[in-house]
Amino acid sequence: MEIMCVRSSFMTSIRHECHKIHAFTNSQATVTRASLLPDSSSMSSSSQALLFSNARHGMRSLKSGRGEWSIKGSHSNSRLASGRCNIRAHASDTTTSSENKIEVVYNPQKRIDELTMELNSSSSMAVSNLTLFSPSKVNVFLRITGKRPDGYHDLASLFHVISLGDIIKFSISPSTTKDSLTTNASGVPLDEKNLIIKAFNLYRRKTGTQKYFWVHLDKQVPTGAGLGGGSGNAATALWAANQMNGNIASEKELQAWSAEIGSDCPFFFSQGAAYCTSRGEVVRDIAPPISLDTPMVLIKPKEECSTAEVYKLFSMERVSKKDPEELLREISQNGISQNVCINDLEPPAFEVLPALKALKERVAAAGRGRYQAVFMSGSGSTIVGVGDSEPPQFIYDEEQYRDTFISEAFFLTRKENEWYQQLIDNTCSIEEKTCL
Repeated sequence: MEIMCVRSSFMTSIRHECHKIHAFTNSQATVTRASLLPDSSSMSSSSQALLFSNARHGMRSLKSGRGEWSIKGSHSNSRLASGRCNIRAHASDTTTSSENKIEVVYNPQKRIDELTMELNSSSSMAVSNLTLFSPSKVNVFLRITGKRPDGYHDLASLFHVISLGDIIKFSISPSTTKDSLTTNASGVPLDEKNLIIKAFNLYRRKTGTQKYFWVHLDKQVPTGAGLGGGSGNAATALWAANQMNGNIASEKELQAWSAEIGSDCPFFFSQGAAYCTSRGEVVRDIAPPISLDTPMVLIKPKEECSTAEVYKLFSMERVSKKDPEELLREISQNGISQNVCINDLEPPAFEVLPALKALKERVAAAGRGRYQAVFMSGSGSTIVGVGDSEPPQFIYDEEQYRDTFISEAFFLTRKENEWYQQLIDNTCSIEEKTCL
């Protein structure tokens, strides 16, 4: 939804329009972003200040049912009342000959959710309900360095949390014998096979606590993607269990325990960027080597890569000879490039799923100049293009990619003693022209 805020000398006849959205914003409107539009870059500081003042005044007027606001587009009152719509306010500076504008975007419900998650993720008191963001990850590079006596492989990889993730709601269950899990996604196990339930069982075993939980998982991260969505769920569940038991365990303890669930789990207790070795459970925090505002696109075909099948076809004879520590130094000093984004699991993964190799090659060719690097994450089957949030046009045009999962993402970190926060989405659907 787009709302145009103008000064009192313009469009005074549409005062009544603001009553259509008064009920929606009368007590909840909160500014989440304010930025000058491109044609305002040359304005004086006094003009900019005037525009910000007008925008703020407009929002106050809106909340009280007054002001000169026009509604652009057609939206039902039920959608407005739902609180699920971004509002864009454009204030015009009519004191100059040119039409200079400022845009203020605010979203009441998302801002409330954001503040709730921020409070929940950092509270030192035991709570009975939590809503947390459960992020995923990419492997910017992944070197396999050897075969272990226990049958696993040693690796050296730059892991980074990304903004694609699930939302998990936790509550204390009245049950004294079992946890309860529901989800919006089909095919996700709801019993002890699920890593969330495994995390709760592990936490009770390590701490001696007896609380059980009701959980709803809003799944957005695809499975079989090499994005660590399940491991992120497990780490988030451990964090939640600890919060809901008064933080009786330290972060380091949670990180160490999580290795019993899966090799990727300890990484999520880093600050978001880490150099991981051994099976992946040895985590060395590093400063983010890539700017957090760098966009990326995630492209996952319908087909999945079985990690077990990928490792069955893996051969140490086909791995890169580049020193992973040198790769880390290079990316830390010079940023991301195709040369450093090496994944030793690509050759066997491309044997398991030959179409994946063709996809990567086509994305790299079509995106030359757009993407700084194109690589497969983990054991597949997600192809990552760093540098642009849009996939190449052929992904939209060709029938074979009709069921392909596509998502934009950004690199993400977290503050110490807080869990990861979901990025606020202020984008609109191209097809529907409505705010998401």
